[in-house]
Amino acid sequence: MDVIVKQTGNKIGYGVFSARTFKQGESVLKATGTISDHQTRYSIQINWDKHLDPDEPAKYLNHSCDPNMGIHSGADMLPEFIALRDIQAGEELTFDYAMSEYKHYPRLDPTEDFDLSCHCSADDCRSKLGYYSELDESLKEKYAGYISAYLVNHQVGTKETSSTQTADMQKNSEKHES
Repeated sequence: MDVIVKQTGNKIGYGVFSARTFKQGESVLKATGTISDHQTRYSIQINWDKHLDPDEPAKYLNHSCDPNMGIHSGADMLPEFIALRDIQAGEELTFDYAMSEYKHYPRLDPTEDFDLSCHCSADDCRSKLGYYSELDESLKEKYAGYISAYLVNHQVGTKETSSTQTADMQKNSEKHES
């Protein structure tokens, strides 16, 4: 197995860690699980009205404002996590939840809601878990090609997308399809 689930050693709980070195652009893991029509504590949004309640190990992927993985969506819309930079064995694997989540949706059961405070400790930590709808344009450009396909399709379809950003998203997506 290329990844392991273990305690993070901080108040987050569990996390996913690399069991080997990954090179930038390499596929780290693909999430599988149950698709539902609502957001949960562990879900990953895969379309406007679809959320993946992931199986382990993806269930325990933590957020970081300075992630080492991005998302590439296949034809099945399931997220495949790609190394944004070289990742060393033993390093915690993280992604920015804003790469898949458009906004915070009210929970069906209010007792299932959770604290949106960020505990990533990155130098550029935004202090709270963010959503794509809240990201500034510089982060959207930085993440181009590494966000859920439904967000890319939305962004490409708007006037705010520059031709450079569109080309970058397509180039980065094509790079991971082979």
